[in-house]
This record gives sequence, structure tokens and C-alpha cells, in this order.
Amino acid sequence: MIEQEGTHGKRPKRRRARLSPLTVIGELLLLGGLGVLGYIVWQPWHTGVTVTAKQTEISAELSKKWDAEAASNPLQTDGIPVPPKPAPAESFAVLYAPSFGTSYANNIGETTDWWTVLNLDEKGIGHYETSQMPGQPGNFALAGHRSGPLINSFREVMNLRVGDPLFIETKDGWYIYRFRDIEYVLPSETDVLNPFPRLEGEPGVDQIMTFTTCHPKWAGSDERAIAYSVFEGFQPRSEGIPKELLELNPALKGEAS
Repeated sequence: MIEQEGTHGKRPKRRRARLSPLTVIGELLLLGGLGVLGYIVWQPWHTGVTVTAKQTEISAELSKKWDAEAASNPLQTDGIPVPPKPAPAESFAVLYAPSFGTSYANNIGETTDWWTVLNLDEKGIGHYETSQMPGQPGNFALAGHRSGPLINSFREVMNLRVGDPLFIETKDGWYIYRFRDIEYVLPSETDVLNPFPRLEGEPGVDQIMTFTTCHPKWAGSDERAIAYSVFEGFQPRSEGIPKELLELNPALKGEAS
């Protein structure tokens, strides 16, 4: 039977029970936990897959650009060239560090500012403006995050072993370094950025490359990990990619052909 409209046919509305403060807090904690879990899953994927692929692509584009420039304007020096001082935030070099991963490549920008270099997934490594440039006697000093939320350029710095090669590519060619030593210092110990830091050698003659990053990994920034490498040689762009790098990073063979 179809009920006719009328007061006798209406069912009383049920009042919605009020949420207790504990219920609200519980739901907020649940949502917060899901958010944290989502970040824990997303962050390694983003830095380890998305950023890595983007850096590889950008590095390849820079190499092609520099190849074209070198073809029309060959290097005019017999010695080791020194790149001109870049503009703030300008990408001027690429670091290849096979110890960080066989296909590792990461752009280097001028300055260590978080918001124009270190936190950007198209850069991520910054050059200390007061330090020397590749090819100059002294200390070519670089900074990068080890456990940053967006990019971790120096995450695998502890993989370095004495004698491991590191390659800096610029428009002129390849600067080749050998890893020498690593130490841990307090953030206030800025002498690691001096023209000649804490290594044996001849100030004013030897060339050093220094990495600075937070320590310990994933657990704050109470200390800094400082990795030192010593300059070994320079290979002009006209001679192609260094043979040792091609052997360690086979993916570059396509670019070299």
C-alpha cells in the first residue's frame, strides 16, 4: 500500500550523534599517520627514480649543447682551462660519480642557496661562491643534501673508497679527480672551505674538490660529512668522454657514438 501524505505517515528523523573529542583526535591521528606513511613511500621513489631520471636527461641535454658550442668554438688553450665565474643559480657543470650509482649524473649550480639550487630537482648541488673553480689551484667546494625532502644529491657519499674517480664535465671538457679521504666535522668548522683544506699537499699548486653534506644520514644535521678528492687531470671535450667513465657508466656510450 502506498502511504498517503500526512503527519501520521512521516517517520521521525534520527538525530546524528555528536562526535566526541576523542573520536575527532583519533581520526586526525589516523589521517596524519596515513600522510606520514604516504610520504615515507613517496619520498624515496621521488628522489631515487623521478629526480634521477630528470638529472640524467638534463645532463645529456647539457652535453649536447656543449658539444655543439665546442664544434663552432674550439677550446683555445693548451693548459687546463678555468671556467668563467657563473651567475648565481646558473648551471655550469655536471658531476659524474659512479660510486653513487653507475649512471649517476647531477647538475651543479652556482651558490649553495636552498631555494635556487640545493632544493631544486634540476640542480641539487651547489658551488660555494667563495671557493675556487675547476682548473684553479685551491679548493673547488660543493654542497648537496644527503637526506633532503626533494633531492638527495650526496645521499651515497659513504660509498666512496680511496682512489674512486669523480668527473666534472663543463663546456670545455672533463676534470678528473680521485677520492682521498672523508671526515666528520661540526657545522661551525668552515675551514674545510679554505683554499687548501685539511689534506697533505702544496697550497697554491694542488687542486682539491670538497663535498660537504649533512651527517648522519636520515637523522638530522648535527655534523657534516666532508669528502676530499684530488685533481688528477683534464680531458678536452674534443677527445670525447673519458674512457674510464665510459667503462663505469655504459649508458654514456650512446652519447659518445
